[in-house]
Amino acid sequence: MNSSGFILIDSHFKPVYANAESIKILGYPNTENSSDPQLLDGLLAQKILSFLPGDFSSIRNACSLQFMSGKRSYHCRAFIMGDHWNGGVRESRIGLLMERGLPGPPSGARRNRYFAGMHEDPFSFIANPRFYHFSRVHQNVYKSLRNMVIEGRGLGVLFAQSGMGKTALINYLSENLRHQSEIAVFPGSFVDRAELVRSVMAILGVEGIGRELHENLQLFEKWLISKYRDGRRVILLCDEAQELNLETLDNLCLFSRLGMGQQKLVQIVLSGRQELLAKLTQSGRDWNGESINRYCRLVPLDEGEVGSYVLHRLRIAGCTRQLFSSAALSTIALYSRGIPLNINMICRHCLSLASSINVPMIEERMVADSAYDLVLRAQPVDVWNDSDGFINSNPPQARGRLRDRHGLRIVPKP
Repeated sequence: MNSSGFILIDSHFKPVYANAESIKILGYPNTENSSDPQLLDGLLAQKILSFLPGDFSSIRNACSLQFMSGKRSYHCRAFIMGDHWNGGVRESRIGLLMERGLPGPPSGARRNRYFAGMHEDPFSFIANPRFYHFSRVHQNVYKSLRNMVIEGRGLGVLFAQSGMGKTALINYLSENLRHQSEIAVFPGSFVDRAELVRSVMAILGVEGIGRELHENLQLFEKWLISKYRDGRRVILLCDEAQELNLETLDNLCLFSRLGMGQQKLVQIVLSGRQELLAKLTQSGRDWNGESINRYCRLVPLDEGEVGSYVLHRLRIAGCTRQLFSSAALSTIALYSRGIPLNINMICRHCLSLASSINVPMIEERMVADSAYDLVLRAQPVDVWNDSDGFINSNPPQARGRLRDRHGLRIVPKP
């Protein structure tokens, strides 16, 4: 059991018992500063809900699951544990036994990695800051969010459709600010404000946390002021923020209002898809007033940026020769529609084919075949109205537009 994680939760998915390994697995990367399960109960419950069916306690059956924590895959066996010794009301518990997954590498992964002298996968789906490529819009958005944090403006929001590189940009921002900041990765929604405050304080390593909300808020504000006087910024990063409930968003906005004069003590970056915009702009909320300082948006890459993106990642991976022809790069832009995730999918498939049949250079036809295999078509997609990321204090209304048949030029909806 030393290398396995075991956690016992009640019917509301709240931890009752957890060994040290289970806290490391479920709390990663937020357990560096605290390993007390009583303070991390909200974080652990959020992670469990991300892979365990919400109605598992009513199913009364055992099941086997797979989930990811960081870059590692884990195998989880979940089962009901009945209380047979309590003479009063019997309450069932759910036991989770977690072990490190041992799947082999994907077929051809090693061959792809050493193809053309490359020492690692250039088109991995893991958001690695080393491979981050700045398009014009990505650079403008990064600078805007970074300046907002450095200037202590409080709360910024990043929007983008799925696969546009939000997570990669957030990771890059985190890596570049880590040496001068206290950074916490925000895990998800919480039941109430007390649980949220307690969990955030535990992530940041605040000592002396109690159970009373008022006392914790006073302690947290004193801790923030001490960090401010030491020149350390406190940053909360939340990816996939469209999944947050309205109560959690309300409480985050209250965090962003803590300040010393014009300087905010907590800098918050929310990153999410368009559903987040709908939550923030709904009637009856004041988030768009003094709370949110910056709105930014990522848009698809144009044809030239797609070529630069592919060549940049190949160069970082150690590629020693030209792998894609100019026509192939243009075809990648066509079928990917400028979305980085689609670009990675097509390029990985092309490298696998090229290494399998020993083709020295990837041409246009191979890219088209790969896009066909991946069910990617040069078809219209909905995007937001302008071609640049909006960077201001008021979000524009999302008006639909369509890509033309080549997937690159934006044209109005008929």
